[in-house]
Amino acid sequence: MKRLALPLALFLGLTAHIGSPNVVYDGDAGPYGVRVVVRPPMVVPGRAEVVVQLTTTDKAQVSIRPVFWRAGVAGSPSGDDAPRVAGTANVYIGQIWLMSRGSYSVYVTVTGARGSGTAIVPVTSFATGRLRLSKGLAAILIVLGGVLFVGMITIVRAATGEALLEPGERATEATKRRARVATIVATPVLALLVFGGAQWWGSVDGDYERTMYRPPAVDVQVRQENVGNTLSLRVHDTAAFHAIFAPVIPDHGKMMHLFVIGARDHGFFGHFHPEEVDSLHFASRLAGVPPGKYRLFGDIVLANGLSQTVTNTLDWPGNAAQTAPQDPDDSTWPTAVIGSVTKPVGIGTDLTMVWTGAASLASGEPADLRFEVRDVRGAVAPLAPYMGMAGHAVVLSQDESVFVHLHPMGTVAASAQQTFAARDRGDTTATGRPRLAADTVTMSMPMDGHLDFPYEFPKPGRYRIWVQVRPVTGAQVLTGAFDLDVR
Repeated sequence: MKRLALPLALFLGLTAHIGSPNVVYDGDAGPYGVRVVVRPPMVVPGRAEVVVQLTTTDKAQVSIRPVFWRAGVAGSPSGDDAPRVAGTANVYIGQIWLMSRGSYSVYVTVTGARGSGTAIVPVTSFATGRLRLSKGLAAILIVLGGVLFVGMITIVRAATGEALLEPGERATEATKRRARVATIVATPVLALLVFGGAQWWGSVDGDYERTMYRPPAVDVQVRQENVGNTLSLRVHDTAAFHAIFAPVIPDHGKMMHLFVIGARDHGFFGHFHPEEVDSLHFASRLAGVPPGKYRLFGDIVLANGLSQTVTNTLDWPGNAAQTAPQDPDDSTWPTAVIGSVTKPVGIGTDLTMVWTGAASLASGEPADLRFEVRDVRGAVAPLAPYMGMAGHAVVLSQDESVFVHLHPMGTVAASAQQTFAARDRGDTTATGRPRLAADTVTMSMPMDGHLDFPYEFPKPGRYRIWVQVRPVTGAQVLTGAFDLDVR
């Protein structure tokens, strides 16, 4: 068997997605509909901001609670009340501490006249950045440090000289000599203390930087086999600690969601589901992908509720021997027809996808990516579930620094939610793994052709969004693509 090794290309990013750290969840907390946005800190321990918006104006009490995976609900602190934002009827904001690195979940409990309910919002807690001093503040601190150093020398000189004299007594030559000697001795000693402190601080900073989160890597190979070319993916840690310390579990019934996107022009899009050959080793034959250079993004979910995204480049030789999809949910978008906020796109033979969201979008603010699927008469066309959802969406920035896989429930993985819920109720296997359904479970959501993906763009720029749906007639997955400018 001949193997063709491919170059490895990594991108720094955050777990679950790349360049998009904030978590958005749209769903239910018991009888209450909620939109939850969690903005994790970039240093750990650190405080995360949690914004909760109720879909109704009910008078309610909102509690937010951080639950660490290893501690569980029983070992977690009690929830804190999130105060309502003044001037609003249904928006609540609070902060929670994330004390350890790893898998957390924010439990949002809403209590009101209709009872009480809790939403589970999985969150990743890793140190991803360092707080830097501004040049102005650094200059001020250097000046103040110099003043303190000179002041300490002056104190030593005075303490060994004039401070030992009686009131009115004049310093003798011996007293002055003693003060000079003490000053000469103290100066290098204090300088060594300052230097040692700087070295200690640099060592602590270096240790912190070495233990910052770095996304897992994926080694890519193309294997030539009797059935044609097969893509082999091996995932492994790159951080100084084990970020992957639990087995992979199915998400929407798949062990990995692999997105194959044309390099540079993003003129090709494929959504595949490689099989897990063994632990963290996946394989797919990529039916329908023509020869060329591609960017790969692979989503996996671990048994501790942690989501990870890996990325690499691929020089694909094609696979003429493989024409049928390896998985019935695999799909490709080989057309360069792009829609916009004013331009709908055709999908399939008789359906159209239309942008129905806001004409202008801003970064750093919760947004709704809204679409409609319409038939030839212009009526909204009903949909069939696609891997348990009304639709799937992928957002990619033009410079490829932002990638996110969205669902109508937001950025969270359904299997991560189910993992936390199973752990809390003690529904685990004999080895301690959460007991989850192996097949795709259809989530409770409208399938009427209206699609709404909650998201928060992390920065301004141009983005391409691919939206995938399955019509009620026919099993083929259809994809529409839109370019949006975010200010």
